This record gives sequence, structure tokens and C-alpha cells, in this order.
Amino acid sequence: MQFRKPFKIAIRAGQVTRSFRVWQKPQATVGGRYNLHPEGAIEVTAIRKVKLGSIRAAALKATGIESVADLKILLGVTDPDTELYQVDFRYLGSEPVKQPDTSKPDAAELETLRTKLRAMDSRSGKPWTMQVLLALQQHPGRRAADLASVFDWPTNRFKAQVRKLKTLGLTLSLETGYRLSERGEALLAEYGTDRAAVTRPG
Repeated sequence: MQFRKPFKIAIRAGQVTRSFRVWQKPQATVGGRYNLHPEGAIEVTAIRKVKLGSIRAAALKATGIESVADLKILLGVTDPDTELYQVDFRYLGSEPVKQPDTSKPDAAELETLRTKLRAMDSRSGKPWTMQVLLALQQHPGRRAADLASVFDWPTNRFKAQVRKLKTLGLTLSLETGYRLSERGEALLAEYGTDRAAVTRPG
């Protein structure tokens, strides 16, 4: 997420914890961490759609914007039916956060990723990593609860496992559900898995 300099200063001071965005689709995810160049980082805590005409002054207190009129000027919108994204976040501190590499890996990186996945499977007692990746490839944007039921896992466990894959740059969070990154797609294309083992969620 990008912010203008005055907002960055206010975020670092703890005075701004909300932003309104004109997005065709979400450009941030709940739980996502984003750097404030040249220093600091935030973590998104909530995202929801709102109409411009429904925003009141009280909702602007956490944005650093004085009035709805100022918000309209800043965003360049005037139609009260315009849908915006309200993004709430918290400041994590002055240290930047390291983002996982989601780009297409070379052969050596693929083998390293495969080794890491085998180790994760081994620690769990049975394979799961490639099956979860395949489920996300087949059903991008599907609710976590739906996919968790395929594995007979609680939803929280499924989300925790996906987060482990995200730290390797293999998955991306969406407004609802997940999808594979370019890195994850390349890994599946190279190694594949037993496609019959993953049942389509109902």
C-alpha cells in the first residue's frame, strides 16, 4: 500500500490507522504487512466495502482527513454511490518487514522449495503441502472453511497451514480465500501431485 508523505508521518506517530481506497479489487489483504518507505511497516487488520455517501465524519477521525469533502478531493470521486474500500491497519514499528519472493523460481530454487515442503510433511507425520497447493490451484478464492472440510481440518488449522506456504512465497491471500503465486504455480507444474487425492469442495 502506498501513502503520501504526510500520512506516513502520521501513521508512524500513531495518529492514522485507517485509509479509504478506490480499488477495482482489493490491493491489500487482512493480515498483510506492508512497508512504509523509507522506514516502518503496517499490518492490515480489516477491510470492508463502503459507499462514499455512507461515510460520516466519525469514520474519518482515524484517517487524518478533516472532512468528507476533503476525502472526495483526495480520492477524486464525488458520486455518493461510488464503492470504496475501508482499510484499517496498525503500525508495526520502524523496522521494515521482509516480503516473501513470489516470482517464478529457477531450477535450484525449485529443488530447495521441494526439500522444504518434504521437511514440512515429515514434521506433520503425513504429506499435506502439495495437496493444499493443488486445492488452492483448483479453487482460487474459495472460502477457507470450504477447503478445510476437504481435508477434515478445522478452519483455523487450514489457515495456519496456508500461512506456512505463504512464508515460502507459494500462496497469496485474496479478499476471500487464497490463490497460488507464480512461484506456487511453477512448483506444481514441475513436480505435480496425485490429483485424484483432492476432492472438489461441495
